[in-house]
Amino acid sequence: MVRNYTDGDREAAENLWKENASRQGYALRNRAALGAMLFDHPYFSPGHTFVLEEDGEVRAFVCGCTGSDIPGGKERGFFTCLLADRAYDTDCTAEVLLRALEDSFRAKGKKYSAVTFFNPMRLPWVIPETPGYEHNNMPGIDVRLPLYAQMLRTGYAEAARECAMYRDLSDFAVPKDIQALAGQLARQGCTVGAYDAERHSGLREMLASLENPDWMRQIPEAADRNLLLPVALAGDRVAGFAGPVYPEPTGRGYFAGIGIMPQYQHRGFGTLLFYRLCEAEKQAGAKYMSLFTGENNSAKKIYEGAGFRTVRTFGVLLKQL
Repeated sequence: MVRNYTDGDREAAENLWKENASRQGYALRNRAALGAMLFDHPYFSPGHTFVLEEDGEVRAFVCGCTGSDIPGGKERGFFTCLLADRAYDTDCTAEVLLRALEDSFRAKGKKYSAVTFFNPMRLPWVIPETPGYEHNNMPGIDVRLPLYAQMLRTGYAEAARECAMYRDLSDFAVPKDIQALAGQLARQGCTVGAYDAERHSGLREMLASLENPDWMRQIPEAADRNLLLPVALAGDRVAGFAGPVYPEPTGRGYFAGIGIMPQYQHRGFGTLLFYRLCEAEKQAGAKYMSLFTGENNSAKKIYEGAGFRTVRTFGVLLKQL
């Protein structure tokens, strides 16, 4: 039978996670940490969590969330995860649990079920072929997992593909051709440096030109906290950014993105900013960096040039309810 999750299911759900989450690449956590990121998370809802029970035992569960404050949340419910014991990891299990989750979204007036990075319930995963290095969120479903094909068969469509890219920073150094690029830009009155609110102007105007709500929130907050923020400068006016710089507790160098004002694009600013960011993350103590980029995003060439490689590919999925 499929039914809503109750508090009495927690131990069984925790055990399901412990025994099966690594098959989807998730990073394992102790009970307290698992609770913080899932069962005790502010967006966790028993109304959007369902278990598959047989012979009195919980064999699988699915979790989702809703919230009008989530980007797109007025129309969308968000899939978080689906885990099952090996013997129950089947198309039938996925179908019945997804149907229950989608019905709960419909009951809330949602028009879509979505698997995107906008979901506030962020589940870290282990980067393959590393010493346990982690990335802090999944933007979709790994296209190599059975769950990806199962969701497509139940009516989900791939809205986009995101490449997860990784680089060990132990041998990172800014190459001579990038140093030469810095010299070329400097002769044009354009430089890359650390943002200084007392000396530099136009940060918020630059961000407004990029029309990215996340950056409009994150980057001024980073500046207010005096985090190192590499910026492209035309004179003393901010023309772009990368960062901010800070190593996460896992050793990962944080990366919010690269943004260049339209009138300053195609000059090499993005490339120079990214190399300076990687250099600064290494100097700050980061052991590695990982990031997501669209499969056809032109910035992917910048990352590859800096030694990053694709380690997983995720499908961003959407289903009309």
